[in-house]
Amino acid sequence: MTAFYYYLVLLNALVTFAAATVVFWRNRGVAVGPLLAAALVVHTGWLIGYANYLVPMAEPRALFWGRWTLSCAILGHPLLLHSMCAYVSENRRYRWWIGAAYLSGLALLVLLFKGLIVIGVKPSPYMDHYVRYNRSWYLPLVVHVTFWQCVGGVVLCRGIWQSVGYKRTQLVYFLVAWFLEFITINTIAVPLEYDINIPPVGLFVLPLNMAFVAYVMAKARLADYNVVIARLLLHALTLLVITVASLVSIAVMVAVAPRFMNPAQILFTLVQVIVIGLALAFALPRWLPRAERLMQERLFGGRYGYQDALASLVRELSRIATIDEVLSNVASTVHSQMQVTRVLIFMQDPLAGTYKVEAESGLNAQELAELTELPETSPVVTHLQLSKSVLVRDELPRRVSPDKAAELTADLNWLKAPVCVPMILDEKLVGMICIGEKASRDMFFVSDLRLLETLATEVALAVKYRRMEDQVFRKNKLISLGTMAAGIAHEVRNPLASIRTFAQLMPDRMDDPEFKNEFSQLVLKDVDRITKVIETMLAFARPSQVTIHEQTANEIVDEAVVLVQPRLKSKHINLTKQFHGNPVVKVDKQQILQVLINLITNAVDALPEQGRIRVSTGMRPADAVGAGNGDQKFALIEVADNGPGIPAGVRNRLFDPFFTTKKEGTGLGLSISQKIVRDHGGAITVSSIEGKGTTFQVNLPVS
Repeated sequence: MTAFYYYLVLLNALVTFAAATVVFWRNRGVAVGPLLAAALVVHTGWLIGYANYLVPMAEPRALFWGRWTLSCAILGHPLLLHSMCAYVSENRRYRWWIGAAYLSGLALLVLLFKGLIVIGVKPSPYMDHYVRYNRSWYLPLVVHVTFWQCVGGVVLCRGIWQSVGYKRTQLVYFLVAWFLEFITINTIAVPLEYDINIPPVGLFVLPLNMAFVAYVMAKARLADYNVVIARLLLHALTLLVITVASLVSIAVMVAVAPRFMNPAQILFTLVQVIVIGLALAFALPRWLPRAERLMQERLFGGRYGYQDALASLVRELSRIATIDEVLSNVASTVHSQMQVTRVLIFMQDPLAGTYKVEAESGLNAQELAELTELPETSPVVTHLQLSKSVLVRDELPRRVSPDKAAELTADLNWLKAPVCVPMILDEKLVGMICIGEKASRDMFFVSDLRLLETLATEVALAVKYRRMEDQVFRKNKLISLGTMAAGIAHEVRNPLASIRTFAQLMPDRMDDPEFKNEFSQLVLKDVDRITKVIETMLAFARPSQVTIHEQTANEIVDEAVVLVQPRLKSKHINLTKQFHGNPVVKVDKQQILQVLINLITNAVDALPEQGRIRVSTGMRPADAVGAGNGDQKFALIEVADNGPGIPAGVRNRLFDPFFTTKKEGTGLGLSISQKIVRDHGGAITVSSIEGKGTTFQVNLPVS
């Protein structure tokens, strides 16, 4: 068994030396790198000396290795304290404590090499031999190897309390690693002097602990410790299940066969553990992510609350109407849900190239005035354009050169934002989300950064689509403007041509009474026609003044039918009303009457004599009106006729301004009706079958 422990200790020494190399290389530019690397090298020496306790040798040589091991232990603890103080950048504050630790170690080394501490060797159950101490000096030795470590632990705790972000998490991880190391080493060495023989099982943990130290000191972006803790607990629970299952089966076997510990039972146990392990290997990938998520939500529900809120915001972006609303919602949601000090959203000005603040949350007026825009040459902008990945201030010392890190840190400090997330679209930086410190002083974990990157990408896409929609809208407005201009020209040109002709004839026929009478009637008629076109055009173009009151749909229909009775009687049209309920709507009554009168009049014009019109009311679900209406309910007013129907080629142009199939029509009636209904938050839809009739549906939101 000692041979097994011997190679296990050498493996520990190798892992520790590798950790020392990584720590030095990744942190060589700061004081903690060389100091902690030196402490780990001394710890490697201690492990090599400890390995020699497991090898049979003569007493003089055993005493040499005993003094070697103890020297490394004495020297290692002041070095560890010194590196802890350097880690929190407090060497000056704790310089007297550091000096006292080195003096204490120096005094013990002198006593050791004078032969006053180690006086011989003795046998040990789990080793070939162990040193025999002088009890008079053993207590000061124990105080030295424990007290200075405890002081270092206090220094780390104080550093954690004062730090934020990445540094705070790194110190938390390092404190955990130090505590595990402290417990492991002291449970191996200290009890032996009091004849408490504990198997050195801690040697199985030390390689993982050293690898963890190397990870903490070398990694630029640390994993979320909530995830780590949840995984550790989950794996511990899994191990417990395997252990309990194995013990239960062994107990059953003992009851069945009292002489259990024979080769057959051992083989059975091994096969059982392999089978359970294989079963878990197949099962874990299926339920582990869900169980892990459940564990994290139970232990750290607050964090997953804001992550869920941001994920929900990503899904809702497509429903937000304007760019300003998109950016404002993102800024306020990130600020409130993540509990950060500030959020700034910069978007690139396509013409100037600069990045301007388009939305913010958490800034006062003075701060906002100082942060209006960033030039294209800004270090942060340049870095994000090149890297196209999230910029984290705490990661800079491990990702870029010192000069570049200083430039970027100065820019980020000016923004008071330790994290900047780029909005990349078509390989270009179109904007960025700059985020302040968390109120909890925690770092931005990997899960946070990934979610923010996803959010930034979705915001960039949402902005792109809104801009495309705006361009299409402006294009359509220009098309409508051209159509309207052409319609006005056509409607005005004919009357003006008549007026011009009569004006040219007027000098020659001034004394003709019949000409004067005809001229005056024609001019008045044509001027009235021009006036009507202009008034209708203005009604279509100007913002409508809507006076809203609660009205019942049935009453509006009754009044509209009364107003069109003369037209109905002139063509002997049969109009029937069908009321399915009596929905209440908030509308401008006169404007909705105008819509219904226009629809009924159009139906009358389309019908031959003795045709039929049906006007009905009722309710309609939102999804029947169109997407984006949520749970809003709509009242339906329907005008249907049994006329010839509308040809398919005409149907798509019904609501175009100045489009008409009537000889005397202006082509603005349906356009104005559609505008009125849209101003009320509703919509007009139409269905028609040639030869069977047409139905117009007026959908108005209920109050």
